[in-house]
Amino acid sequence: MKDSFDQVITCHSTAALQAYDQAVDCQLHAWPGALAAVDLALKQAPDFALAHSTRALLLQSAGRGIEAREASTQALRLANAVTEREHSHIGVINLILEGRSAAALQTVRAHAERWPFDALVMSLALGAFGLITFSGQADHDQQRFDFVQKLIPHYPTDHPWFLSHRGWVLIETNQPEAGLPFVSRSLELRPENGNAAHVMMHARFELNEPELAMNFAKTWLAHYPDTAMLFGHVHWHTALCELELGQTEQAIHRLLTVIEPHLAYAPPLVGMTDTASLLWRLKLRGVSDLKWTAAEKFARDKFANGGNVFAELHLAMLAVGTEQPRALEACRLRLQKHADAGHGGALSALAWVDGLASWLAHDVSTAREALTECVKHSVSVGGSHAQRTVLELSLASIE
Repeated sequence: MKDSFDQVITCHSTAALQAYDQAVDCQLHAWPGALAAVDLALKQAPDFALAHSTRALLLQSAGRGIEAREASTQALRLANAVTEREHSHIGVINLILEGRSAAALQTVRAHAERWPFDALVMSLALGAFGLITFSGQADHDQQRFDFVQKLIPHYPTDHPWFLSHRGWVLIETNQPEAGLPFVSRSLELRPENGNAAHVMMHARFELNEPELAMNFAKTWLAHYPDTAMLFGHVHWHTALCELELGQTEQAIHRLLTVIEPHLAYAPPLVGMTDTASLLWRLKLRGVSDLKWTAAEKFARDKFANGGNVFAELHLAMLAVGTEQPRALEACRLRLQKHADAGHGGALSALAWVDGLASWLAHDVSTAREALTECVKHSVSVGGSHAQRTVLELSLASIE
C-alpha cells in the first residue's frame, strides 16, 4: 500500500491508511483534526507503526510528553516489521522526544537524501520552530534555504505545502518580495492552509505592510477554526500590526479575548512565547496595568523545568514582568547549562538575562551593554526575525 505521497507504507487497512493520510495532511497545513485522525487510524490498525510514531509527534507538540514517549516506544516495538524509510522516520521522531535535537537534524538530512518526498520528516527541519532554526547556528536561515532548494526537484510545482516553505525561506533570508508569490500561490491552491497563512503574515511584516496584513488576517481567520494550532499565533501577528499602527487598545483586547483564551489549544512553546512577548512589547510601550497571571500560570504548568534557549528568553520576560528575580536567576542557570552543552544561542540569551537583571537594578549602562551584546548575536537563539525584533525594541527602550 502507498500513502498520499506515493510512498510504500506498512499498513494492511485501507481505512487506517486514509485516516493516517488525513492526520499528516492536517499537521502539514496546521489544521485541526490530526490527533483524532491518527487515533482513528490506530483503531483500525493497532499495529500501524508509523501512526504510533506520528501520534507521538503530535502529543509531544501538545506538551503531553509522557504519552508521547509511550507512543514512540510502541512505534519502536513495531519498527522491525516496516520499510527502511519508515524505520528512519520513526527513529527521527524518537530522537526528538529524547531531546537529541542535533542527532535528529543529522538524521533528517540523511533521510532527505534518500526520501525527500517524506514531507512530515522534512517538516521537522523547517519552520520557525524547526530543528534547523533551533540548532543554535547563526546561519540557520541560510541553512534552511539551502535545505529547501535541494528538495525543489522532488516536489510538484504546485504543491501547496512545499510552496509555503519556498516562500518562507526567501522571506527569512531578507527576500520577502521574492517569497510572496510562492505563499500567495500556496493559499490560492489551498486556502485552508494555516502554515501558509502564517507565512503570509511574515511576508507582510518584512515588507512593512501592517494594514495589508491585518486585512488578510481579518478575512482568512474568519474561516480558521479556533481550535487550530496557529489560531492564536496568527492573532499574535495581527496584534503586532495593531501596535505598529498605534492601535494599542485593540492589541490589548486581542491578547485578553483571543490569544490568552486560546492557550488551551496552542502548542505550548508557541502559546507561551506569544503571550510573554506581547505582554513585554506592551510593557515597553508603557502599558503597566495588565495582569500577567494567565501567561505566568501557563508557563508554570508547561515549562516548570524550563525549555530550550528560545523558551528561556521568554521565561525571562515573564520573570521580570511578574517581578520574580529568583525566576530570572533560574533562567540564567538553565541557560548556562545550554551554553556548557555547546548551544550557539545560549550566550546571547545569557546576555539577555543579564541585561534584564541590570535593568531591574536600575543599572542602565550595564543593561544597555548586555542587551547590545544580546542583539548582536540574537539570530542564533532561533525563532523568526519577527519574533526576535522584541530584543531590538527592548534595547531601544532603555533610557
